[in-house]
Amino acid sequence: MSLKEKKTYVSKLKIRYSEVDRQNIVYNSHYLTYYDISLSEMLDSLFDQEEYIKETNNEFHTVAAQLNFKNPARLNDEISIYTAIKNIGNSSITFMQEIYRDGSDELINEAEIIWVNTNQDEMKPASIPDDLKNKFGKYILN
Repeated sequence: MSLKEKKTYVSKLKIRYSEVDRQNIVYNSHYLTYYDISLSEMLDSLFDQEEYIKETNNEFHTVAAQLNFKNPARLNDEISIYTAIKNIGNSSITFMQEIYRDGSDELINEAEIIWVNTNQDEMKPASIPDDLKNKFGKYILN
């Protein structure tokens, strides 16, 4: 299943020199940064994250990440990051993400990332408010 065919949030980035090795291939760890950028931009498109933190004292924390490397991204490649929501639980959100070389169907990387809504005083899971779940509905996979 390609996320390109689903309702997703799409971010675009260009691979910079500081992100590659001597072979001009992106270091593995940078893919998590690319995914995090897309997740943050998607959330910004849905609600004010800073206001949510101030009002609830809750923040989302990454608790799991599974990445599958398909093809290397290289220096100066322009990439598209597709982000969707696979599942929303009581306190967790499971995201599906894919990175493609911009303008092609070449899958570079795919990921499943799980976040948990966490109360910052107790450092324990907190229920995701219904109004936030409704906003996330825009990007839920069917």
